[in-house]
Amino acid sequence: MGLTSTLSLEEQALLDIMIQLGFSTMQMRRRITCSQCCVRNYVRDTMTHGLAKPTGRPRIPNYRDERSVVR
Repeated sequence: MGLTSTLSLEEQALLDIMIQLGFSTMQMRRRITCSQCCVRNYVRDTMTHGLAKPTGRPRIPNYRDERSVVR
């Protein structure tokens, strides 16, 4: 699983204004046309939005990958 797409600076500015005005996440989602989960994640932690590192175990290269690196 990769990281989700980040919001543009314009969308972040609009969300900041809507947060101060007391909009719900559903109302914010409708105005910006992105997922409610994306809005919720931004509202929960606005400072580190889009800075998360991917988690999980790194992929182990197979024989073909190793051959292409050697060449």
